[in-house]
Formats: sequence, structure tokens, C-alpha cells
Amino acid sequence: MKHWLIFALLLLVPCAAFAKKNMRPVLDGAGAAQSIVLCHTSLAELEARLGIPTRDGILHSSRIVSWITEWDPLVRYLAVMVDKRGVIVDLYWNVPTEIPWNPADQCVGT
Repeated sequence: MKHWLIFALLLLVPCAAFAKKNMRPVLDGAGAAQSIVLCHTSLAELEARLGIPTRDGILHSSRIVSWITEWDPLVRYLAVMVDKRGVIVDLYWNVPTEIPWNPADQCVGT
């Protein structure tokens, strides 16, 4: 009987470690969004705060980077548009799921 208990515990320990490793992180999207100063905050600063982005790609000719900030009850995103210098020029946050966003460089002419 003791052998079965030990065997069962040995099976559960890796499962618990796997579950903890694969838990979805909760990011402070609101705090990060509020800390962004358009035309001044760099993508590197935001990555230092939030970690590796969930997505990093091109929309039309603009670089868009986003993080999932909440998983439940809805998936919410923080998305930023980054210029060629790596500076954030537009942002969209507290986004429930994926909805249309037309990013535009808010720093043109500044």
C-alpha cells in the first residue's frame, strides 16, 4: 500500500511543476499603459516592465507589439505602435479580445 502512495506522489509532483510553469501570467496592463508617454517611452522600457511581447509584427507598414494582460473573464491586450527608432507612437489598452484598431503615429510633427 505504501508503495502505491509513494508512486502516486511521484506522479503528481511533475504534474504540479508543469501546471505552475505553464500558468498564464497576469500583467499590470493598466499600470504599464499609464506609464507610457507617447513620443518618449521606448519599446525597450515597456519590455523591461512587461517581458517578452505576446505578438510582434507588422500591420500595413507599422510595427505593432502587444501583450495579453488578462485572461479571465475576457482576454485583454495592451498594444503599441512603434516607430523606426523604437519609440511608442500610439497605444491601445484594456482591449477586450481582438477588435479593430487603426493605429496612427501620434508623434508626427513633434
